[in-house]
Formats: sequence, C-alpha cells, structure tokens
Amino acid sequence: MLRELLEEGSITDIVATFVALAIIVAFVLSLVFIIVGGIAFILSAGNEEKIKNAIHTIRYAIIGFIITFLATFIVSWIARLLDVPFEISFSMIMTIMREIADSLSR
Repeated sequence: MLRELLEEGSITDIVATFVALAIIVAFVLSLVFIIVGGIAFILSAGNEEKIKNAIHTIRYAIIGFIITFLATFIVSWIARLLDVPFEISFSMIMTIMREIADSLSR
C-alpha cells in the first residue's frame, strides 16, 4: 500500500497517509501508557511516590489521547477551511490499520 502510494499518489495523499499513521501511533502509545500506568498503580504496594507517578502517567496518557483525538478533527477542519483536498477519516485510519495488521501477519 505504501509503495503504491509513494509511486502513484499525489502529495496530499502522501501527507494524509503519513498524518494518519502518526495519529495511529499516538493512539497506540497513549493506550500503552494507560496500561503501563495502571500496572504501575497496581504494583505500587501502597508506596505514595509510586502511586503518584502511576497517576501522573495515566493522566498524561489520557491528555495525550484527547489531544490526538482533537488534532484529527482540527487537521480535517483546517483542510476543509482552506479548501485543501486533504482527507483524514476514521475509515481511512481503520483501512491503514487493517493493512498494517495484514502485512505483519504474513
């Protein structure tokens, strides 16, 4: 998919795909850090400093998740506002994720 995009796609298609990939990475990292913070919270054994660090990890991961979610809509809104043929949709992100998963399973 990426090879075809780089060979045959327009610059806006390439940029849209790489922005979608960055959004996917940001979402996945946010979820990973939420899980890591949760595990650190569980394993803190009542230590106040460890609990505080785990809560900060979870809090900042959720903030990152929200910012990533908002960035998706802001980029789409600015593209529509400026009449740039730049499309990032949930279906596009899901298609890219499916193709990545298929290529990893081969």
